[in-house]
Amino acid sequence: MPSIPRPPVGPPGLPNAAVLPSPWRTPGVLSVEEWLRLNERSGDGSRYELIDGSLILSPPTGFIHRCVGAGLQTVLRAAAPEELIVTSSVGLMLDGSPGAFPDLLVLDRAAFAASGTPPPPVARPEWVKLAIEVISDPHRIVDRLLKPAKYAEVGIPAFWRVETHPFRGQGGDELPIIFTYTLGDEGYRLTHRSSAGSVVEETIPFPVRFDPGALRAP
Repeated sequence: MPSIPRPPVGPPGLPNAAVLPSPWRTPGVLSVEEWLRLNERSGDGSRYELIDGSLILSPPTGFIHRCVGAGLQTVLRAAAPEELIVTSSVGLMLDGSPGAFPDLLVLDRAAFAASGTPPPPVARPEWVKLAIEVISDPHRIVDRLLKPAKYAEVGIPAFWRVETHPFRGQGGDELPIIFTYTLGDEGYRLTHRSSAGSVVEETIPFPVRFDPGALRAP
């Protein structure tokens, strides 16, 4: 992974010693600890992700995004078998380095638990059965293209994309719309597109059936 250049640590004309400590003191790729510490310092819910060596700042999610994500997590937790765990706010290692923050992950419970007590705040791709992105309007390209491409590259077997805002190609379908994908030889292959008022019926990574309309904000 290419190194991330260290930005200036202070305004022009001021000595570096006058600047508060920065997580960028050490040049090169961030360690897991530095990455997590950087996210802890954001304070407003913003997330820093590292995709192919680029540092991407995602702003705090909006009300609709949070409602849909929480609703989907509830639905999946109710359907998940005991050996799997549905979780949010867990980082995902990519190519052995930090890392992305999918909105939801379905993980192998035993592998996640065996990695430490309490479990670490990051997951390895081999533990992941499903990654889900609820599309954020400011980062549509990242959520729709860049992150799924990396998830496929590291071998995550299934991916869901959840659209909550109007988009090109929506047609007359009502939001939210869920696109489900499974991993093939050339990346993710679309298996279903389900809009509000219809039914999502999936078997990977476990059987689940629900109407995306039930996830809408009140």
